[in-house]
Amino acid sequence: MPDPLYLTASNLGSLKIPNRLVRAATSESMAHENGSVSETLINFYTTLAKGQAGLLISGHMYIEPRGQSNVRQVGIHDDEYLPGLKALTEAVHEQDGRIFAELGHAGSQSKITNIQPIAPSVIPNAMSDRVPKMMSIDDIRFVIDSFGKAARRAKIAGFDGIHLHGGNGYLLSEFNSPHSNRRDDEWGGNNKRRDKFILSVYEQIRDEVGNDFPITARIGITDAIDRGLELSESMDRIKQLSDLGLDGVEVSYGIMRSYLQNIRPYVAVDPKRAVKDKLFHRIFSQGTPEAYYRNFARSVKKHTDLPVILVGGIRRTETMHDLIESGDADFIAMSRPFIREPDLPRQLREGRTGLVDCVSCNMCLMHEGKDELRCWRKSWGSLFYHAYCRFWRDR
Repeated sequence: MPDPLYLTASNLGSLKIPNRLVRAATSESMAHENGSVSETLINFYTTLAKGQAGLLISGHMYIEPRGQSNVRQVGIHDDEYLPGLKALTEAVHEQDGRIFAELGHAGSQSKITNIQPIAPSVIPNAMSDRVPKMMSIDDIRFVIDSFGKAARRAKIAGFDGIHLHGGNGYLLSEFNSPHSNRRDDEWGGNNKRRDKFILSVYEQIRDEVGNDFPITARIGITDAIDRGLELSESMDRIKQLSDLGLDGVEVSYGIMRSYLQNIRPYVAVDPKRAVKDKLFHRIFSQGTPEAYYRNFARSVKKHTDLPVILVGGIRRTETMHDLIESGDADFIAMSRPFIREPDLPRQLREGRTGLVDCVSCNMCLMHEGKDELRCWRKSWGSLFYHAYCRFWRDR
């Protein structure tokens, strides 16, 4: 019997990927305080690589100090970080893994309290209400250059490709959105001028890494707010990126009011599953539908030939197979299931089918920037500690 489609090989640019299962990026909260790679982080990615995913995408790394999203996030803004980054990629490659460096800038969504966040316009952040400083032309040019230099470092460090974070309310998505980009200069004011920042960032990265180095991007297709970015504008932007040589696109939201719009809880948790996993408050509720970005993927496929990396609540092997067989997606990306089961791809290769163990409870999300990334449902001790953090420590 042939392998299920999600276990077959494919390519992203010049890189052959041995199966279609991608560990989607998520913050790890495992770096040292200065942003350098820790031994804990290396061990974390070594375990993921042993799990046999076709591709690992790192948590987003900040490309300049004002772009840091949260504490204990990995930095890639200075050459002093290269030894740790090299140690990380070497550990992954020793397990025959492949890893892309996700490069990002938090923009107005930064949670670092001692910096003034920057953004295209002085618009309070949709989630935090933090008011940013409007970026000057010099700021814009500096950030574009910083993306390029960070990409050069990623290549030197041994990463197999670049994944550009252009979604979920961070700086690139802020420039893409009419909600957050209200400039009246060459960097905003209409669709064409809003294109310029992400296209410039891409071209700067491509100049630094060369034509044969894979570059993919997470792109916010629409905003999850009123009068925000619309699909037609995004499709035109993605077509331009494709024409410039982008090797793949991961679809998501852009500007959001809440992380729960992007990381939806209790995917595929029906009453039977709720009883099994002691989710008593969900016993009379139907689970959130799977593959909630599928329509975005279909739109990209309709307008371009780009490989699509689909993330967003994919929880059954039947769904994984159907997404690829239908042509709606080329790669299946998951984040929370890999937190619960870092060896999930290996299990699937050994014949496992059906639901993954993750119930999308989002406990892992609640500890970002406070505790190292892990699944809090795997032991009673972790559950009790989570309760202590939620109702006492973090109040």
